[in-house]
Amino acid sequence: MDRWAQPASPWSLVRGPWFDPRRGLTLIELLIAIAILVTVTASTLLIFRGVTKAWQSGQVKTERYQQARLLFDLFARELTSCVAHSRYPFVGQDALDEEHLRPDTIQDELFFVGTLPGRSGLVERGYWVNRAGDMMCHDDEPADGDYVSTGVEEPCGRDVVEFDVSYFDGVQWLPRWDGRAGGAQAGKVPKAIHIILAIGERATERFETVIFVPTG
Repeated sequence: MDRWAQPASPWSLVRGPWFDPRRGLTLIELLIAIAILVTVTASTLLIFRGVTKAWQSGQVKTERYQQARLLFDLFARELTSCVAHSRYPFVGQDALDEEHLRPDTIQDELFFVGTLPGRSGLVERGYWVNRAGDMMCHDDEPADGDYVSTGVEEPCGRDVVEFDVSYFDGVQWLPRWDGRAGGAQAGKVPKAIHIILAIGERATERFETVIFVPTG
């Protein structure tokens, strides 16, 4: 073989009686190619959609857990400082009660006074959920014994679908607490408070905690 001879064309490796470099794709070959492309594209979109949905679901769940943790930290920090006082009664309204302290809620309500860290004197605090699903916090410093018409209120949580509170008197758990004069628990605060918090209308996440009250 002449070492100066030109190398064989790449086409010569596949050339056969059936091969014609001038021939285009047949209709069947074109349809097969399109079908493969559509299948690959659809599979990619489904995988991308699944990954995106999983990421969004995880993000929503993370936000709900963070919100529940922050609210429970807030409740524990403030409720453990609540005090029994004839002028500033501990009041826990049940969702089934005919009358509510806050007319804009259909959930439980909780109001009390406490000696909060970093605050001077007694401070009024209260929690309830309005009809829009916002967890509202009542604040009044110094306390004046009026849980409704004075003080300020601000949202401290959102998308809350259940706020259920029960109170332990040392013997049993009660759905409501009335520390007002003439009330069933006049001048007292509960020994422990059980709080259930549900967040999100879709795929609701449910959380609960028990807070022990040292002054109870």
